[in-house]
Amino acid sequence: MIEHKQVPSETIITYHTVTLGSITCEGNTLASITEQDADGTLHTRPLHVPAGLPGECVTIAVEAPPQPRPGKRSRRLAWKREIVAQLLQEIGGFDNPPLRETVPCDDPWHYRNHMRFSVNRHGQVGLTARGTHRVLPLTSCPIAHDDINRALHIFSQQLNERPQLLIRSGTVTHQMLIQPRPQPEVIEQLATLGLDVHTDTMEEQLAGETFRIRPSSFFQTNTTQAEKMAQMVLNGLLGEEHTHPLTIVDAYCGVGTFALLLARHVGKVIAIEESASAIQDARWNLREVSNVEILKGKVEALLPSLATSIDGLVIDPPRAGCQQTVLDTLVQHPVARIVYVSCDPSTLARDLNILCHLSPTYSLHSVQPLDMFPQTAHIECVAVLERHSV
Repeated sequence: MIEHKQVPSETIITYHTVTLGSITCEGNTLASITEQDADGTLHTRPLHVPAGLPGECVTIAVEAPPQPRPGKRSRRLAWKREIVAQLLQEIGGFDNPPLRETVPCDDPWHYRNHMRFSVNRHGQVGLTARGTHRVLPLTSCPIAHDDINRALHIFSQQLNERPQLLIRSGTVTHQMLIQPRPQPEVIEQLATLGLDVHTDTMEEQLAGETFRIRPSSFFQTNTTQAEKMAQMVLNGLLGEEHTHPLTIVDAYCGVGTFALLLARHVGKVIAIEESASAIQDARWNLREVSNVEILKGKVEALLPSLATSIDGLVIDPPRAGCQQTVLDTLVQHPVARIVYVSCDPSTLARDLNILCHLSPTYSLHSVQPLDMFPQTAHIECVAVLERHSV
């Protein structure tokens, strides 16, 4: 039974009649409630209920988080845009950068499809408190995907193997990758929740394509926003008419996400990746396309020999940004168009300053902030650069 009540302070309280489950080491009992979001989708959420006993049928009052005031969410997105604007001016040297409005995440909660939990010496799973080695036990995380929270609820009721528990969830496929391998009885419990557990590889879909992912391979943790990012990359490289089939380099290609999406539209893609695990996944993901060449190695070592024969480049470097060798290569052998995917706007601004000002080879066409990680200070950007006409 579910009842809703609106109190004068605008706090929404929902009443649920539930049967209490097992007791926790803190003296609470476990329960699950089912809630409906704005589009009608049902989600199951675990709760710790105080002062109850296993097997009791009780009515509990659940207080919803305060709703954001009108304009508050857009203001938070504006804050991220202001940070990017400041860095582009102070580090990048752009007085009036072509900076677009931040693209929001449609649902800023339950978006994260990859969580790496710590396990304390009592076998409890949780997250490590900032600046300490202390593990805070959890039964749910408000930014984790709902399937991950369902699994976490089960893991919170047992002793877990140290030091970590990795869970990846397919937002589209509903496959779940868990390491270390759970005990058979735990896999059975997860299966009763409709979770398809894998321990070596899993599959996820992005922009209509299927990708295989290993535990150590990089894949975007917010599938909804990754779909938007992928379209920005395609638009940035393919937005103009071309007189010949393009040759594109996908630098730091990971499991081949951009390479596969680009392969449907260009003459050839050269994908560069250093990680052996990601290369293994990329070869499987690209097995049905014949116009992608995968090169294993560092971008700074391989790009100089390729730059003279390519038309465009998508580069998605780590947080430290591009190596100087990569920037030197792009200056010495300019390509018509670069799409730079950045997870750190300060290193993006530094690299754009080199390419557009210190060695003025390119003009900055656009910078698109993307809220890939809601509820955090992290900012993703997609910048498009064009070679100066000769």
